[in-house]
Amino acid sequence: MAELAERNPPSEDADDTSWVPRVDMEFKSDEAAYQFYNNYAKVVGFSVRKAWINRRASGVIISRTYVCYKEGYQGNRKDESEVKKPRQNERTGCLAHLTIKITANGTYRVSEFHPMHNHELVAPANILKSHRVAKRARAVIANAASQKAMMECLVRQAGGYRQVAFVSVQDAADKSWAPKVDMEFENDEKAYQFYNDYAKRIGFDVRKAWVNRRSSGVIISRTYVCYKEGYYGNKKDENQVEKHRIRPNERTGCLARMVIKLAKNGRYRVTEFQPMHNHEFVTARTAHTLKSHRAANKIRNAEVNSVDDSCASPKAIHDHVSGQDASCPHLTVLSMQHKNYLPTKHKDALKPGDVGAMLEYMQERQVNDPSFYYAIQLDKEDRVTNVFWTDGKSVVDFYYFGDAVCFDTTYKTNSCSRPFTLFYGVNHHKQTVIFGAALIYDETKESFMWLFETFKTAMYGKQPQVILTDQNPLIRNAINLVWPATTHRVCVWHMYQNASKYLGQVFQGSRTFAYDFSRCLFDCEEEEEFVSAWGKMLEKYDLKDNEWLKMLFEDRKKWAVAYGRETFCADMKSTQRLNSISGTLKENLSPERDLLQFLKHFERMLDEQWDAELQADCHATSSTTIIAPSRMLKQAASVYTPAMFEMFQREFEMSMDCMVHNSGAVETIYEYKVISEDNPKVHLVRFDSLNGTLVCSCKMFEFVGIQCRHVLKALDIINIKELPPQYYLKRWRKDAKVGSLRDNLGLATDIDPSSSKATRLSSLCRIISIVAARAAETVEGYTFVQNQSDQLFDHVYQILQARPPEELQIS
Repeated sequence: MAELAERNPPSEDADDTSWVPRVDMEFKSDEAAYQFYNNYAKVVGFSVRKAWINRRASGVIISRTYVCYKEGYQGNRKDESEVKKPRQNERTGCLAHLTIKITANGTYRVSEFHPMHNHELVAPANILKSHRVAKRARAVIANAASQKAMMECLVRQAGGYRQVAFVSVQDAADKSWAPKVDMEFENDEKAYQFYNDYAKRIGFDVRKAWVNRRSSGVIISRTYVCYKEGYYGNKKDENQVEKHRIRPNERTGCLARMVIKLAKNGRYRVTEFQPMHNHEFVTARTAHTLKSHRAANKIRNAEVNSVDDSCASPKAIHDHVSGQDASCPHLTVLSMQHKNYLPTKHKDALKPGDVGAMLEYMQERQVNDPSFYYAIQLDKEDRVTNVFWTDGKSVVDFYYFGDAVCFDTTYKTNSCSRPFTLFYGVNHHKQTVIFGAALIYDETKESFMWLFETFKTAMYGKQPQVILTDQNPLIRNAINLVWPATTHRVCVWHMYQNASKYLGQVFQGSRTFAYDFSRCLFDCEEEEEFVSAWGKMLEKYDLKDNEWLKMLFEDRKKWAVAYGRETFCADMKSTQRLNSISGTLKENLSPERDLLQFLKHFERMLDEQWDAELQADCHATSSTTIIAPSRMLKQAASVYTPAMFEMFQREFEMSMDCMVHNSGAVETIYEYKVISEDNPKVHLVRFDSLNGTLVCSCKMFEFVGIQCRHVLKALDIINIKELPPQYYLKRWRKDAKVGSLRDNLGLATDIDPSSSKATRLSSLCRIISIVAARAAETVEGYTFVQNQSDQLFDHVYQILQARPPEELQIS
């Protein structure tokens, strides 16, 4: 048998063994490996079966084994006594097989090849099962040279050249509309449209055949085939199918195809293109009647008839135009970023009964909390469009911690949710505190301007030093107009989320892109470092021509860390600090839920946050922290809240591993070059002994509000064992809410006593409402203010009695 198994094929060159499989051979695909092994089997004299296969969760084949057709043993599935026609046992347990495994570059390598058979091999003239399809599929391709002549005959039968426009496969090869290997497309659908247009010009139909996806659903490869690819028949036995229902076998096993794969840059590249067909083409005049071309024409006609630039939604116009060329000049491509901005018609609307329930709730809150504030904006038809509300506790929190504010509109990213937005920040315990909330049903620049003006009014004219928002041009314009003195920053989390939408294929096409992109967003602290990393990223992933990244880079000063370290943001880089409460909020934001139910749930959530702050205050004053015998740590522990002390202690401990390489001095200014153990980058620390000022190039104090490890190391070098008091920010201290209202809250103290009565009344109401909100937190505070109010009223009464009546008439 060994002699039969090792029989040499007929060949002019007896030394040519390129057709014989061997270990470490590589193939572009598992199908190519099968064809190679099948051709080898045909020459040697056996048939091939596709046996075992292993796949990833995404469907990608990671290993496959092709075996001899006599591998294993077969028998009847039932007991032999019950079988009327026993199956002939033709298998012999043959061990001949070929195993392939996927490699790191996506090809398939032969990992095992066993050539020996334990049975007689057949003569090459005999056609076995695995060889039949291949022969039928290639039957006509051998005559491809005469294909043009055949098609010309068909064209004449259809009415001559004057009635149709014909292009042969050979003539189309050099055309720009013909597929070629290494062509790239923005997505798989664009590749399909290109191949389908080519097919229409040639005269055949296209089918979407095999597709491979990752577990995330992203397509990593796809094959488009001729409509005559493969063979099919009726699923049932032909004797069981009525004659008028028998399906005609129109397929010929055509091998024409185009294969695309996801490239590193997120685009789809043509990796295989087979132009030759084994069948006649239809005429160009009737090509539009083929299935794939009928569908394309139907879609185009529906789009042209349905899209109207005067009334269509921006998304409809964008989706239509983005897939077209310059054939529709009257349409304007709208960025998807504008999908919610409808200046005339409101996509969102209050449900019947919502307005009444909301007004009832707001009035009830004002009765229970006189400092509760709400405002409603109406449109020209007197419909409620936007609502804002806040309470006295939130106003107090804003005056203590409103230096850095996040404006969060991410709840609106879910089209099934109510248009809910939040103003919030962080307190001295690093806890999230909410300053105000709104429902924005009309997302226009005018609505956002109204919202920011209303917020400023509710906060008695005070506005934040910095505000973080998402990447929304309408919000940016409104902030520039209403709060020109406020620094506007775009949160990097939102930038990353947008990147996952606009660069989703790039993320999926490379395992390292997410790391490189995140490094540009979060880790580059200096401009030169950021620009260098950004350029390398574009070069590495071939993204220099990506329009979205170009726009992002032009706007880098709004979001890049390298351009914002000198701005105090209370260690907030993102508007996504609400993850702990966003789940329950989103559940209650559904339009199916009652609005009153959501408002009450939101109120309960605020109460829980206040309880958490009170518990943290109690813990900060009662707990004793065990620390090392360090004067600086003891000083920090007595000043900072536990949460902030933990941050400071981490920097202090890291400073122990820092190295000071060299230093210099110019008059009273000393310079130190400090390197952290975990980061080889050099940071420059300047210390002025005249006034005790400290500045580090990392800008941590300017951005977060606590000193960095580099400064602490420099102080240790010059034997300064306590941090200068000015570097303990009031907002991070245990006594952040202790002290004079006028000093801590920024209350207006420069009001002219001779000003109008209304102005004086507004200023006093502002002070008293804040005192009342703070006093109501505890029973002791409430009792104290109540007792003091009687004495205060008596004192004011005596002042009024001592004044002449004419002075009391001043208004």
